[in-house]
Amino acid sequence: MASEYVGRMWLLTLLTKPQTTIVTITCFLLLFLIQGIFFIRANSPTYDEAMHVAAGYSYLATGDFRLEPENPPLIKEILALPLFSTYSIPFSPDPKHWQNASDYLVGQDFLYKSALSADHILALSRIANLFLGGSLVALIGWWAYRLWDRRAALLSMALACIEPNLVAHSSLVTTDVGATLFIFLSIYLLWEYRYRPTWWLLAGVAISAGMALTAKFSAILLLAVVALIVLSAPLVEGNYFLFPIRQKGNKPTYKLLQSAALICVLYGFALLLILPVYFFQGFEPWLLGFRQFFMLARAGMPGFFFGEYSYQGWWTYFIGCFLIKTPIGTLGLIIGSLVLFRLGPPLERRDAVFLVLPPLFIFAAMTQAKVNIGLRHILPVYPFLLLLASRLATVHRYPGWRTQFAVGALVLFAAVSSLRIAPHQLAYFNEFVGGPEQGYRYLSNSNLDWGQDLKGVKAYMEKEKLPIIYLSYFGTAPPSHYNIRYQYVPGSWPLRWPPPSDRVPVTARKILAISVRNLQDASIPHIPLFGWLRLRQPIAKIGYSIFVYDLTADREGLAKLEETYAKAGVRLPH
Repeated sequence: MASEYVGRMWLLTLLTKPQTTIVTITCFLLLFLIQGIFFIRANSPTYDEAMHVAAGYSYLATGDFRLEPENPPLIKEILALPLFSTYSIPFSPDPKHWQNASDYLVGQDFLYKSALSADHILALSRIANLFLGGSLVALIGWWAYRLWDRRAALLSMALACIEPNLVAHSSLVTTDVGATLFIFLSIYLLWEYRYRPTWWLLAGVAISAGMALTAKFSAILLLAVVALIVLSAPLVEGNYFLFPIRQKGNKPTYKLLQSAALICVLYGFALLLILPVYFFQGFEPWLLGFRQFFMLARAGMPGFFFGEYSYQGWWTYFIGCFLIKTPIGTLGLIIGSLVLFRLGPPLERRDAVFLVLPPLFIFAAMTQAKVNIGLRHILPVYPFLLLLASRLATVHRYPGWRTQFAVGALVLFAAVSSLRIAPHQLAYFNEFVGGPEQGYRYLSNSNLDWGQDLKGVKAYMEKEKLPIIYLSYFGTAPPSHYNIRYQYVPGSWPLRWPPPSDRVPVTARKILAISVRNLQDASIPHIPLFGWLRLRQPIAKIGYSIFVYDLTADREGLAKLEETYAKAGVRLPH
């Protein structure tokens, strides 16, 4: 027993040495970045990426914000900046597409018709986003250290760097990780201000909140979270948020007015940041984009959830996504930290407000969302919940080694579950539903199939020596860019039709590759096309998002395939 105790104390001492901590933190960050780089190399452009790259570049090159106004410009500008500052590619879109603000078509022209290769353009912007993701991982570790100690910092970063949803969305040209970073930074700085009310921290909260508002319109929820945290302080700890000035009164009414004034000041300065992001063109571009975002949010979009279809969404959608797309080990640590909140350094009520209230509010607000197309829309809950889980690293005295072993086992379980599907983290599902192999039964769109596996299709064709295939592809990337010859099969509409000569010969193998979203009939649920195909077994799965079927000797299947053109109202061009 004595030797066991000495061993545990030696391990704890080693882990808390500054040199060891710095090396470990560096390794975690490198692990996160390496995963991202492999993801970037392996995955073709997802549905919105070309549009985001072109939109961000157009803002910097022209100062015109007509493209893709449904998302504010800040993150798109940041991700396009390396390309703009390094290569200065001429931005000369098709006048008709530009006049009509045809953002997807402008995106395709920019990505695939520029002098620089599409892969290089995309990689530059993706890597910029990967560094935003790395900054988020580092910030999670830093706040855990400020809350508890080095062990908590190490655990939080370990969980963050293996979180498949953070890895995937940090490696794409999207606005989700950038918005998550600035939302989390805002709440962290507000926490620091609570303990050390200084003007520079107050300014930091306002600036980071303004950056969140210009990163993603759904970040408007941050303003409500900030107000709730500030106004709940008297109820939670009996004190108020006050300005960093000499206090002239101690009456509750005076303090409440100061807290309310602080909220107004934060809101005012946060909104002022809209002006430089839109190059001082006033508030109208932001308001126009917000109106379009709000109209889309009210109208809804076709969604797929546990085998059901809806345009109006499900109140349980995001909770369900979180439970099946988060590693079980991570879920166990989050729940354990809440259940064992009295063990180790306690989760103080004043800290719990900052860590628990934001994810609770986001989950509650998103039960009303009609656009149910991806876990990425609640990505901001992850930093707070991982931070909560990290407190378990400080519980090492009772009940002894059992707690340490349980924490280590759960982290290892999460790591194996996540890393084993690299570089396909976008399609991650946990073991509750059978892993990523079974994910297509439960979710769609950016949870699983976002058009990211065209490179895998080409590799499969080369392996099987297939000169041409049937292809039903959900995505905007042109298959021809990867030298994929295919006969178009309905399911979702292509931005550009393949050449009319591309037909599968009568004597060739009849191989059909179909995106999971099309196989689910999720794009056009009112015209189901592929119920017959779901009864057959695929001969291969490409990156979990594209299924491959051999219909060569399947006369009934070939007849059903021909019927899909008529049902979809599609006439192939001649």
